[in-house]
Amino acid sequence: MTLFRFEISTSAIARGALKALSGPGRKASALAACLFVAWMTMALSSVLMSSIPLVFAMWIVGPSLAERLRTWLMVRHVETRVTLYPIATQGSEVLRAMGVDRATITEIISRTADGEEVRLGRFDQGNRVLSDIGSIPMFGDALIGGLEFQPRARQAVELVATTRGIAIKKSYSDSRSFFREVAALGRLSDVKGVPKIVRIDRQHRVLYQTFLVGRDLGSLMARVGFSVSAQHHLSRDYPGMGTWNSASSLQNRTIAVDTLHRVTNGTFARDMEALIESIHQSGVVIGDVKFGNVIITSDGVCLCDFDHARIFTRNTMSFILDRERDRDLCSYIFGSELFGDPHLSAAA
Repeated sequence: MTLFRFEISTSAIARGALKALSGPGRKASALAACLFVAWMTMALSSVLMSSIPLVFAMWIVGPSLAERLRTWLMVRHVETRVTLYPIATQGSEVLRAMGVDRATITEIISRTADGEEVRLGRFDQGNRVLSDIGSIPMFGDALIGGLEFQPRARQAVELVATTRGIAIKKSYSDSRSFFREVAALGRLSDVKGVPKIVRIDRQHRVLYQTFLVGRDLGSLMARVGFSVSAQHHLSRDYPGMGTWNSASSLQNRTIAVDTLHRVTNGTFARDMEALIESIHQSGVVIGDVKFGNVIITSDGVCLCDFDHARIFTRNTMSFILDRERDRDLCSYIFGSELFGDPHLSAAA
């Protein structure tokens, strides 16, 4: 009887482990507690009771572990089987399109010809540019000095010139963001309007991707009065799918959409919706759509930053739910033209 009560108590501890130890960064502790309880009950020769905390432990790590394993395998596939994108446009042509002066271009091309990687600039948290080569007219008002630079939280983003051309170099502080973006871009290699992988350095978590020659939508909107801070507040205040029609941030959203219409042309909504649909049809859910991730180029609308993306191998319920959240978030951020607007629908 004493042994039975002990087993019931330890199983109860296992069932409560996640609740007691839940929160960011604590799942490992919950897992350790479950495994300890399982070991204790196994030591007391109760295989049946020890299976309870073991099953609970698998429930904790199962989905996330499976997703990480699948993402890692996709990265390995990209490394070994997907042909890295050859940059067709010469570096000198891209530099000229950016407005860099001839003398600076000559120096950069000379250095890259000797195998050197030349850093042209760094992008900060607000997509502003700290230049290493002096004036870059294309970025105009987004150019800043060293004291204004605000480092990004999850990765360093640099614009570099290499022997293969001009590229974006992203150095990740965590492996999860790195694996997710590599896997997503690998899956989207045939989709127009997203960056292509140029080079992967898995050991140092560095990804080189094609440079989309243009300005990000967030910077264009900040230039006419809707600040990057206001943009971040709008994204942060997104209350969830189907509930934002009565959100307190609606006025801020209206200002954002009005500002967006001022800096884009009449085809923006249609082009943006088509791009997002192409991404979804490839089995990729973006997870993080915001103004700063949209690049306006001479060829149309592009989308970058897929470090929150999730990859799905089939049309599962999880994919459908995440896809619908993507669509709802796009309607919230970019306005009623994309995927419908529940606010307008409710008011009709």
